[in-house]
Amino acid sequence: MNSNKILELSLIKKPDFRLDLSTIKWDDFFETLISKKKSYVTVLDGFREKPFEEFFSVKQGNEYDYDFPPHFYFQEISDKRKSFKKIVFQGDLHEVDFLGFKSKDTHILINGHIGNYVGCMMQTGSITIKGSAGHFVGAMMAGGSLIVNGDVGNYAGANLTGEMEGMVGGYLSVKGNAGNNFCRRMRRGFAFVFGDVGDFFANDMVAGSAIVGGSAGKMWGYGMRRGTIIFAKYQVVSPHVFKETYHDYSSYWGLLKPVIESFNGPFPNLINVPPKRFVGDLAFGGKGECLLPRITT
Repeated sequence: MNSNKILELSLIKKPDFRLDLSTIKWDDFFETLISKKKSYVTVLDGFREKPFEEFFSVKQGNEYDYDFPPHFYFQEISDKRKSFKKIVFQGDLHEVDFLGFKSKDTHILINGHIGNYVGCMMQTGSITIKGSAGHFVGAMMAGGSLIVNGDVGNYAGANLTGEMEGMVGGYLSVKGNAGNNFCRRMRRGFAFVFGDVGDFFANDMVAGSAIVGGSAGKMWGYGMRRGTIIFAKYQVVSPHVFKETYHDYSSYWGLLKPVIESFNGPFPNLINVPPKRFVGDLAFGGKGECLLPRITT
């Protein structure tokens, strides 16, 4: 059993351009290195293919030597048949992209900052980033848990260029601020930002739920088909996009409120008094919903 073993990977050489890790199958990669077998994994430095070991040192450790967050174990508790692999990354990874691309059954802890596309299309397991991350964080993710303690760039939880769907499952949490197009074309899942979001938040959203603790930029909620966006602070609602509704939704709020409370976020205005509910204007092509606190200060 490898349940107590972890891999510690430290960046030992900066790439000439940007380092693309999208070719790595993380569950197979873990099994190979933890068994001390020869790894033939390669990465892309710009357009040049190079050995993984040219950029990273590999060290085996015990999970009790590291500060793993509690959520690393949630999925293992719910599915005792699985033993999730655990990987720790050390070093300044600003120029490293596609870490955790399509990852499954793997817990990844990043002790620092990371580049673009982290957790892109991830399926199960979790990724925790103790610093900030670049663009397309969790883009098109299908499951698992992705937590960023700092800020993220544009298109987090959104669709990749040329694709029609954003995140389709899982949980995305940003403790700082998010850039433009956060959760654009989101289809399923749950996304959460403690701070502010940029322009075009939740545009063309199909389903799912997204909570914002701060403020949103311009043109948020345009083209929503379904789904729920929730603000902890009052926002000015465009009358061309949303219309206030006075229908009773107490049973729905009774289910949603405990979920919001569980995040321990800055939500007293939202929790203490049931929020106002706005629905998308069908004439504008939308039918998503927006919940806003009744307190406007």
